Amino acid sequence: MNLKILSWNVQGCGHWHFLPTARQFLRDSRPYMVVFVEPQISGRNANAVIDSLGFPNSHRVEAKGFSGGIWVAWYDSIDVEILINHFQFIHCRVTHRNNGKVVYATAVYASPSSTGRKHLWPLLRNIAASSRSP
Repeated sequence: MNLKILSWNVQGCGHWHFLPTARQFLRDSRPYMVVFVEPQISGRNANAVIDSLGFPNSHRVEAKGFSGGIWVAWYDSIDVEILINHFQFIHCRVTHRNNGKVVYATAVYASPSSTGRKHLWPLLRNIAASSRSP
């Protein structure tokens, strides 16, 4: 399966130049799924950005003010099941609709504080230890 998943630290989706840049990036790279971290917007504003980029499906961990946030957005060529939703990561199962192949993906945006990250690593180790698939 040739499944392209991209991760992009956008450092704010509310900037005037974000949408044209993102549209060109998506046209050029043609991913199945995109992870946007540090979007710095949430709620209706986030919905509007995701919709304007043409993604029919998405899941988010909302930004807290201008800090953090993880968006996972995907096209209908794949099915995405969110397995774990955590404020520092989203873990999901991705199934290609054409061939049924499955991969697991974890989108991480770790806390900048070492104290916050301390609790993240054991969770990620548990995910890795329990995985038997790519």
